[in-house]
Order: sequence, then C-alpha cells, then structure tokens
Amino acid sequence: MICISITHKNLTAAKRECFACNDEEQIKLAGAVAKTYPEAGLVLLMTCNRSEIYMSGTDTDFVWLEQQFADTKKFPVEALKGAAMRYEGKSCLTHLCRVVCGLDSAVLGEVEIIRQVKQAYLAAKERGQTDAEMNMVFQGALRLAKEVAETSQMTHLPVSVGTLACTAALESGAGKHILIIGAAGQMGSIVMRDLLDADTQVQIVGTSRKHKQALQKILSHERVQWVHYDQRYEYLNWADVIISVTDSPHYTFLADKVAEVRKETKPQLFLDLAIPRDIDAEIGRLSSCVVKDLDYIKSLATENNRKKLSEAKKIELLIEEHVDEMQKLLAFRAFVGTRKDITEKLGEKSAMWLLYQLKDVLDAQDLNHVLKGIEDGVFSIHDTTR
Repeated sequence: MICISITHKNLTAAKRECFACNDEEQIKLAGAVAKTYPEAGLVLLMTCNRSEIYMSGTDTDFVWLEQQFADTKKFPVEALKGAAMRYEGKSCLTHLCRVVCGLDSAVLGEVEIIRQVKQAYLAAKERGQTDAEMNMVFQGALRLAKEVAETSQMTHLPVSVGTLACTAALESGAGKHILIIGAAGQMGSIVMRDLLDADTQVQIVGTSRKHKQALQKILSHERVQWVHYDQRYEYLNWADVIISVTDSPHYTFLADKVAEVRKETKPQLFLDLAIPRDIDAEIGRLSSCVVKDLDYIKSLATENNRKKLSEAKKIELLIEEHVDEMQKLLAFRAFVGTRKDITEKLGEKSAMWLLYQLKDVLDAQDLNHVLKGIEDGVFSIHDTTR
C-alpha cells in the first residue's frame, strides 16, 4: 500500500487549499484509478487539514498516481512532488494508524478524525474500490483508534478543530452573537453544538442553502435561528463573531461588501475554517475587524498538544505493535493465497519437519520465541480428532 500525503505539517492553509479535492474531483480521480488499476483499492481522505490518497495492490505506482492527482487538480506534477510526503509498506501502515489515532492531527489526539477516516473508507467500499488488503488495513486501524479513544487520557482534553474554534470565538472578547456560515455541514454543526454547550449566553444564527424544515432536524434549539445563505450580509451588523466553514469555491464574505454593509465599527472576529479559505483576507484591514484561519487554530493547539505528548508515546507503542501484527497478517495472507503449491506440500509434512526448517533459517532469539510459543500453547498442536 502507498500513500501520497499533503497536510498541515508541511504546508500552510493558503498553500494546502490548492491540493484539496472537491466531490467532483474525487470522482474523477477514482475513475482514473479504476480504469487503469481495476483491482486496486483506493481511499481518498480529504479534510480541512489534509489531502491524502491511499492506494493498495501489487502494481501500485507513485509516479503514475502523482500524475493523475496533478491532472485532476490541473497543476504541474512538480508542484505536487515538492509538497507531498510519500509512504509505502510499513511506513504507510504506521502513518495511517498515526492519522486515525489523532497523532498526526493539528490538534493532537482529536477524535473527529476517526469519523472522517471511516467515512472515506466506506465511500471507497461503495465505489467498489477496496481490495482485501485495504479492508484488513483500514478496519484494523479503525479498531485500534476506537480502543485508543476509549482508553487514552488524551481524549479528556480539547481534541478537535471544532472545540478550539469554539474557544477562539468565546475568548475573542468580541461578543456572543455568532453567525455561522455553513452551519448545517459536518464541521459547522460541531462548532455550533460546542458553542451552545460552552456558554449559555451565546446566540447563534446559522446559514444554509437547505430547506428550513430539514435544518430543524439537524439542530432545533431556542438559541439558534436558521436563515438562508443569501441572507448572510443582513446579519453582519448583528454578529460579533462570524465563522465560515463551507466547501464553497467562492468567498462567503468580500471586503468591499462588508465595508458597505457595516453600520458600526464594533470589534468583529472573522474565523475562516474552510479549505479553500472562503473569507476575503482584506476584511482584516477594515476598522475593528480581525480575520483568523486554520493556521491560527493550529497555533492554539500548541499548548494543548504539549500536555498530551507523554500519552502520545504510549499510543506510539500500541501503533508499533499493531503495525507489526498487521504486517504478519498481510504476509501470511499473501503467502497462503499465492503459494498453494507450497501450502499443499506443507500439509503432507510433519510438525517436526517444519521445526527443523525453521531452525535453519531463524536466528537463536526468533527460534526460542517460536519454541516458547509452542510450549505455552500458543500454537495448537493437539489432535482434534481425539
């Protein structure tokens, strides 16, 4: 399995947005892979902090995959090569486990990434683009992440972009009237719920393009008012904090329009949580207006992350053990599945013959582990017919 990875670790939000694939682009890229490698597995993980492509199969090819990604996004492949990290084999398995366990997140230990990885994997299954290797790897990584989330102390601290965005909004000093653009989306609804839970004085106006009845099913609350996206400027003067978290390719707020609509110069925080960014940065030049983006959220996470480093070391050990077990499973499956000629002959041999073969190829430490395992009953050598 291979992975091409572009994340918050190697690019700023401004540069990262160039590599984010929307739904249409993901369909195009998946189609290109299916046409050339019909048996390969393909998972596309696209979040606000990362754009990652996981591909499995015997003929996986970094060069070919990078070219398809570049063609899909219509930029030179050299730009991708200079920005992306590459992972293959064991390093790919380890990277995926670190991602889904929250160790590779901007907010160390966040649990929202588990849902995002699961969603990306299930989307691949629906497309028919998961092979046996990918199913084993992703299902195993998700089980590990669930175990970590349930037992690790890291989850007792703020662990998501949503919770940190909530902190930024409430500690800005701007006020408690909050306008959320894209509130019906996944991240928007998370931020909205966090705000409502964190402060009983918060009043929220959420915008969406959906029908009002559908919005009430998402969240009906006495401190939440739903309005259509087209009405967003009408609530600009009411709002103290404006949070934009859409997948729109266009700006949700333009500096010229904001300057025209504003009737007072009260402090206003514009918090841009979108990739690509959808708040005009020039708004920050207007009187009493401050614009912050995901890079600011990342800076808020720094202190939070320091407290989690000791716990992260424990999780790294769990990941190391998990990856080792997964490598053994994959190797065993590949051997049994492709060397039936050998497995049939093994069926004719005695257990002692196999032990002598292992003695000749293993070093002393590994051979002792095998013998100790047999002694402890790890391997079933009893005649089950008795």
